[in-house]
Amino acid sequence: MNIQRIYSAKFNITPSMSRAGFNNSQYGVRMAKPLSVDTVSFNGKMPKISVREAAAKARKEARALRDAKLVAESKKAPDTAGPTKKNLSGEERKQGVSISTARQIREMILKSQKQIDNFMERIFGDLVVTESEPKNPILKMSGRAKSDVSIMEKSSTRDWNSINEILENMTDLNGRKTVFNYKTGKKEAEIVLDRFIPLIKTKQIVLKEIELQRPKAIEIHNPKTIESFYKKEQEEFDYVSKTFLDKLEDAQEEVINGLETNPDKIQLVDRPLPRYTKGNYCALHLILQSTEKGSRPFELQIMGAKMSDGKAFDDKRFKFFDGKQLDKMYAPLIDLWRRLLPEENAAAKDRFLQYCKDANIQLREDELQECKTQRHINRSTGLFKTVRNYGLPPEYDLNYQYELMRKCEKEAKLAQKDTSVPIKLGEKIENKIIYIEKRFADATKEKLQKIVAKYTPKQTKSNKDKSKIK
Repeated sequence: MNIQRIYSAKFNITPSMSRAGFNNSQYGVRMAKPLSVDTVSFNGKMPKISVREAAAKARKEARALRDAKLVAESKKAPDTAGPTKKNLSGEERKQGVSISTARQIREMILKSQKQIDNFMERIFGDLVVTESEPKNPILKMSGRAKSDVSIMEKSSTRDWNSINEILENMTDLNGRKTVFNYKTGKKEAEIVLDRFIPLIKTKQIVLKEIELQRPKAIEIHNPKTIESFYKKEQEEFDYVSKTFLDKLEDAQEEVINGLETNPDKIQLVDRPLPRYTKGNYCALHLILQSTEKGSRPFELQIMGAKMSDGKAFDDKRFKFFDGKQLDKMYAPLIDLWRRLLPEENAAAKDRFLQYCKDANIQLREDELQECKTQRHINRSTGLFKTVRNYGLPPEYDLNYQYELMRKCEKEAKLAQKDTSVPIKLGEKIENKIIYIEKRFADATKEKLQKIVAKYTPKQTKSNKDKSKIK
């Protein structure tokens, strides 16, 4: 993609004359270049600065003002703040949309998901690891449209009660995940994501939001230097640098604002302060939208391989303890976690949740170490650190629960392939075998007999007992 190079034309403006007066006067210089590339001298002591540089400075000042306000607000807000519309739970939740409405919305976003997947494949497809290119920076990419149950549940926590509200405000209805190779560090990750810059500048894609996810429970090793060490540790967990995020943000804001030099009028990309997640996982989320016809905003999740595997499990744990619906296929996990809910097990529950947080931090530390040494870290116990030292039974070890989750998913997948099972009714009836749908496999004997009788020819006296199931 060729980017046109722009050269600056320098000229001086008499200090006593305004820009408007200069442009309208007969003594002005007839300009061959656009005003955007000219330089302006405001007085004899100040260095010359181009309008483009002034606009960049204004955007930087506007962002600094925004960040200062966010920091001030975060210091005022207590850690135990009450629930908001973004985090309602239990009785505080609103009704949201019905499951039937959620299904309608899902049908509407499925087409958009295909468009998003194709768009992202065109951008990054050549960077994905293959057998011939094992050193490529991206391990894998995937896309998903939000499930109807998730749409219904999230609408109740946000108090969105119509299709239009959800389509307008639920920015993660469509999603895309990019998982980096274990050899991919910040420098390599930034080279990958730098492909967005020319697409933003040529208005092929719009960057709407930058959300940085960081762990909160960082251990402080040196109390004498808490502030500097704490900040350093936090930023080490990021997948890209703050400088690169500024570069992404600046590209989009330059398109939005042009050469606006008034900080008060600058429109900024939505970029809240780094979010310290409850589960202590790390990720970079970008809300993007291509300018293709019929496109929708989508959430691009960016993380490492170990964090991606761990988050697949952590999402289910978070859903359960947040009171959300978990698929029945995970019944063995649900039974384990349900034991922690009684009030008398509150201390054990706290220890388990802290263990989950610490395990996620360890996953990211393993990723950083792998990138540094360019070698895989394979723990003898599994993906996660062990539950040892947390005072919990061995069945609460995340490695055990992670394998249990995978077993549940494998069994559900096999069951989905075999949607029907043959049931012989004693001898073959008229040389036919009666097939009963899988959903009736757990039915009671009496109910199953009624189902069988419905699809069985009327019995004669000679074979009336052949339909009984023993």
